[in-house]
Amino acid sequence: MHEGLRDESSIEQLRSRNAVLQRELDELRAENDTLRSDSALLKTMLSSRAWRATQPLRSAVRFTRGGFQAARSLALRMLKRSLPAAVQQRLRDAINPNASSANEAAWNALVERRCAFAPVVDPARAPAPWEWPDLDLSLVTFNSRGWLRRLLESVAEQDYPLAKINMCVGDHGAVDGTLIELDGLRAEFGGRFARFEVLTRPNRGFGAGHNVGIGTGNSRFCLVSNVDLTFEKDSLTKVVAMACDDDEDVACWELRQKPYEHPKFYDPVTWETNWCSHACVLLRRSAFDLVGGYDETIFMYGEDVELSYRFRERGLRLRYCPSAVVWHFAYGHAYQVKALQFSGSVFANFYLRLRYGTWTEIASILPLAAQLLGSPAIYDGSSRDVRRTLLRLLRAAPSAIARRQKSSAAFPCRTYDYDLVREGAFVAAKPEPADQPLVSVVTRTIAGRGDLLAHAILSVAHQTYPNVHHIVVEDGGEAQREVVDRTAKMTRMPVTYLPVPKMGRSGAGNAGLAVATGEYVVFLDDDDLLFADHVSTLMQALRDEPESVAAYSLAWEVPIEPRPGGGYAERLPLLHPSMQQHFDSVLLRRKNYIPIQAMLFKKSLYLERGGFDTEIEHLEDWNLWNKYAVGNTFSYVPKVTSIFRIPSDRTLAAARQQEFDMAYPSVASRNGTMIRTIEERSRKGASPVDF
Repeated sequence: MHEGLRDESSIEQLRSRNAVLQRELDELRAENDTLRSDSALLKTMLSSRAWRATQPLRSAVRFTRGGFQAARSLALRMLKRSLPAAVQQRLRDAINPNASSANEAAWNALVERRCAFAPVVDPARAPAPWEWPDLDLSLVTFNSRGWLRRLLESVAEQDYPLAKINMCVGDHGAVDGTLIELDGLRAEFGGRFARFEVLTRPNRGFGAGHNVGIGTGNSRFCLVSNVDLTFEKDSLTKVVAMACDDDEDVACWELRQKPYEHPKFYDPVTWETNWCSHACVLLRRSAFDLVGGYDETIFMYGEDVELSYRFRERGLRLRYCPSAVVWHFAYGHAYQVKALQFSGSVFANFYLRLRYGTWTEIASILPLAAQLLGSPAIYDGSSRDVRRTLLRLLRAAPSAIARRQKSSAAFPCRTYDYDLVREGAFVAAKPEPADQPLVSVVTRTIAGRGDLLAHAILSVAHQTYPNVHHIVVEDGGEAQREVVDRTAKMTRMPVTYLPVPKMGRSGAGNAGLAVATGEYVVFLDDDDLLFADHVSTLMQALRDEPESVAAYSLAWEVPIEPRPGGGYAERLPLLHPSMQQHFDSVLLRRKNYIPIQAMLFKKSLYLERGGFDTEIEHLEDWNLWNKYAVGNTFSYVPKVTSIFRIPSDRTLAAARQQEFDMAYPSVASRNGTMIRTIEERSRKGASPVDF
């Protein structure tokens, strides 16, 4: 078959070359569109009144930074010839005012614990304790009357024993009838709880209010919650079960928010994270008391990040719990900008730089502040709020710097954010239907990849979608049987293990497709990972667009480097702009913008048109997507829900890319022939089977 490919007609060869040129032309056009957009934005900013008004400050910033930049350029020129390229890149990252030297260290701290993750029982699937513990629930209100009934009703409907819940509500001077509403709700619901207490006090901020509320109790666990949310019926039992079974050095467990999930990064295997959102979070009281509670310098927004960093400063760990869900009504609409959230987050970001950042990151506050002052108004009064925020920061700076401590923990800081953010923050989740069809996840593996395979299996076991069947196909032996059995025992999730004779990636994939019993299928290679919402997000997309036969989402590319003693390290993730692409079957014929694990498709496509082309060993997924795309529609979800990894070593990465480049002309040619044949059979009314 390969000889036949080499003997194709000159017309087919020209078509293949033209496809390569067309792909490059598309990429240049995309870059040109981006440049035009950036140019228009720049012109708008330069013509704004705010930009002209802040010219003196920017001039001062440029003057003070000029000497540093000159010295930096000279140092780089002197070191350029003597340092490896990787070291040079790290130096550039270190002196970038918009980057943090701790970002990759914080990422790899989670990766290191992932590699060591081997509990007897997976905390993500912890069983219920013999006896549910007492629970202190702290709420803070301020003009919150409209939210209270729905919140209290959802708490009263929990399958957690209500007689174990001590509730404390601290009101901060509401003038909308909140106290009257609380009195009525206490009379209606108070008898169901162990305690229902309402306190009134001056408004000194979110953290200060919860410090008082938590201080009124003495339970082992404390639940901090916003009032503008509701709990699903099993929210408390799921998060408390995890906490009861977890290690003592885990300080808190964050509940998942819907419809908009908090976009920060968490590890798909361990569910550990660098900070927890406290819109709804379960705290271990001993950890909370150890660090002294919330920092009351932060009025609102960012106090949860600061407390998370103080936990980690003491060597404690933080965990996310995607299976425990609350519906948080924080936004009236997607991409809403709220003044208090904006100013509070700016203050917290700069305050955290002073408290936990390196001196380089502290020095970056000035140019970042100048950039804010010189930017167009985000909302009416945003420039005024920035100025007030910076004055507050000046007053708080001496105390923040005085409290700095040495710590082995790495505290990420990313421009105006805290840590990595997964794209797709405003992709809204919806209530799950009662009918959840089976989804089969097929993983291809070979010998010598046990650690990676175990982590891939765990990321499947951690899916929030309740009806998943995992199939692991080992190509050419049974070396991975022990890994599959051990990991399945840890998660208490059945996994079908299928060893097959050596048949290559395409053949192994077809073997998995043949035994898959799910109505839908996802491929997950053994070196890839799924975030917990991957399957549920794609299934929702297909429910929203029933005419689609498949759905795909965004994915992070993560360079990986094996360590000599076992395990591996990773570089920070990258989202390729070319992958942020709505479905276009014509464009798909020229380039593959859908990573293999990012796609979920109907198994009926395999039954109608067959699986992988066994003559293809590279770009086999691209060929498969084109096979299934003919005459069909795919749904696109602009949210990062998975990770695929590439070699960190530049030589290995280049060799891998060269293999893809060499395979491209022949696969593009086969794609064209296949598509024309399917279209011809369709016109004749024949079934397009076995391509």
